[in-house]
Amino acid sequence: MIDRYISRYLSITAPAPLEGAYFDTAAKVIACAGQDEWGAAEFGLLAFLGKRVEISSCLYGSYLSSGRRASTELMGDAPSTLALLLLMKDMTRLVQARSFAEAAKRLNAVLKLLDFLRERSVDLEQDLVGFVQAAAGNFFTGYIRPSPPSATSVPLFAKGSGESTLPLTVLFWEGPIARAYLATLKDMGLVPERIIQLISAKDLASKKPVGRLLPHGLRLAYAQSRQRNSIHYWSGVLQRTEANLYRGMRKEVENAFGFSSEVIDDALALRDLKEYSANIEQLLVDDLGDERLLARLASLPDSQILFTGGGIVPKTLLELQHLKFIHVHPGFLPDVRGADCALWSQLMKGCTSATCFYMAPGLDDGDVIHPAWLPVLRFRTDTAAIEQKSLYRAVYAFFDPWVRATVLRQAILLSDGFTKIKATSQTEENSVTYHFMHELIQRAAFETLFQKVD
Repeated sequence: MIDRYISRYLSITAPAPLEGAYFDTAAKVIACAGQDEWGAAEFGLLAFLGKRVEISSCLYGSYLSSGRRASTELMGDAPSTLALLLLMKDMTRLVQARSFAEAAKRLNAVLKLLDFLRERSVDLEQDLVGFVQAAAGNFFTGYIRPSPPSATSVPLFAKGSGESTLPLTVLFWEGPIARAYLATLKDMGLVPERIIQLISAKDLASKKPVGRLLPHGLRLAYAQSRQRNSIHYWSGVLQRTEANLYRGMRKEVENAFGFSSEVIDDALALRDLKEYSANIEQLLVDDLGDERLLARLASLPDSQILFTGGGIVPKTLLELQHLKFIHVHPGFLPDVRGADCALWSQLMKGCTSATCFYMAPGLDDGDVIHPAWLPVLRFRTDTAAIEQKSLYRAVYAFFDPWVRATVLRQAILLSDGFTKIKATSQTEENSVTYHFMHELIQRAAFETLFQKVD
């Protein structure tokens, strides 16, 4: 059936060649569609196209040698539809080859590209749309998930008396992750040497400057309040409007990951940072590329920096030779890297995972301090009446931060407070880079994470 559609759309797709283009996307798509047998070149092309669609949900008319788009000109509707069919065919091939991770990525691209074409009101045959949607449903119905890896064995955490200094600077960006980290450190009796609180000079939604006419001190306080209220907005809403969901997730996190209710309460209380360290600095920045941040970090003594979020860390910061940035990624590296990995790990591996590692330029690159598979858990919550967006927000408010905090705690215990680290380089052999999930794939992930209550 798919070959019939490809032949039909190939016969009506004839865009003019793009003169001087390094990568003429439509020409590449047409050439691939005209091949009776696919080889390494076609497989490489489809992997590239799939990645571009996963990132941007569409295809552009041309690309540079770096893989970035050459312009904002979109590829035409007919070749885009043809690309959809080719990606669908490649997904089928990958399923037959039992390359399920790559097949899931192709499916993610197919669904995103289908949505894009429908939003542009492209006249797609209903049989074709139904075929794609059925294939999506059948993929996860027929996917035989491997047995979850055994949870990584680590020393049991026993809270001692008193406090000790952790030789670490926390680069604090307000959010559930940063709050979970600080609550975890406090529970362990650890006080970071320094907390540098990054306060956004811009509104997180509109990107417009916040309080720029106010005196510096007042602007700091105002911007901090705006940032905190914005980032924690959905957490507060869900605690009020989906109380059963919140309580069910919280209870399972406490039981599976070994956090007391007091630790969770501490993270949700959004306490003053002086509760966690006596050495607090506040820095007003536009983003992580702000020159003020670079200058401050450059002036630090030799340090390890715990990254808590706020965007992609620029290369200029990672190249500061006297600093080492520590990050906890919610996926077992290098097997599960990229975006939405708390969900991708659950969906593809049957359990969540995370990795504490030293950051390097690139996506989740860097030497590994501690990777871990976490215990299998299921949230016993009736989600039938809950909007999918609310489930997604709940995962990143009440689950993902504690996945990361669990592995941060493990890494600290195993390395004696990051003083005895034996980091290992990543191998690319089993590396899979995932991207943000399409909603239909999110739904499949939620079905593995949330247990139906009869």
